[in-house]
Amino acid sequence: MSKIAKIFDGEVKKYNQIYSKSFPKKLLHQEKRLRAELVEEFVVSYLSQTKDAVVVDIGCGIGNVLLSLREIGIRAKMYGVDVSQDMIGLANKNLGLSGYKDINFDNGSIKDISVSGNIVLSLGVMGYQDKQEEFLVELTSVVDNGGYLIFTTSNGQSFLRFARNYMSKLHSLFKGKTKREGVEFFSIKDKKIENLLTKQRFKLEKRVYFTFGLGLFESSIECYIDRLFFKYLRSSFIAKYLSLSVIYVYKKVD
Repeated sequence: MSKIAKIFDGEVKKYNQIYSKSFPKKLLHQEKRLRAELVEEFVVSYLSQTKDAVVVDIGCGIGNVLLSLREIGIRAKMYGVDVSQDMIGLANKNLGLSGYKDINFDNGSIKDISVSGNIVLSLGVMGYQDKQEEFLVELTSVVDNGGYLIFTTSNGQSFLRFARNYMSKLHSLFKGKTKREGVEFFSIKDKKIENLLTKQRFKLEKRVYFTFGLGLFESSIECYIDRLFFKYLRSSFIAKYLSLSVIYVYKKVD
């Protein structure tokens, strides 16, 4: 079992709670809920342009995004894959409770995907890849011509991301132990993504900056400030240097 799979096997219950709370008090929990909501909006918008659609979610976790899409009436074929066996176990349990029978959740990685999609999702996954550019190219190979790739990254331009990483390392030093099994979470810059995806014949459709804060401690005030900043700054130039994360929508050009 990989270290990443082990990490997420141990966080299944926490993830289930994150998506059931109305107002999370932890910034990174709020981030997960927000990115799911943003993806839902994007998928609804872009699927209207396709027929006989297929949605593939790489790193689907507990399956909340695909289940939510089905709940609001999206009838596309759906496939989710995740390296965590426990996450997939809960995804299939949630699928059973939902009454839907036409979503496929499987334990595995991107290398185990045998279908391509009109829309390919990958949320909160790239940061755990030590070869991010290679992983991004692998994502592009799953997208059909004219399809969309929707993914999130850790913001490589952000001063707050730099501060968070530094403070997290100090915390680990004082505690005498590393967080998350010592697995590093990597950032990447906009320009590197743009250059790589342009070579793969992808065109940027949308870029949204989100999560404004450090997220090191539980704080309802920080969560409130984050919501305020997101409302007014999410597409601004200043957000490029203040947000922790970015969500991208790229279209594969025929």
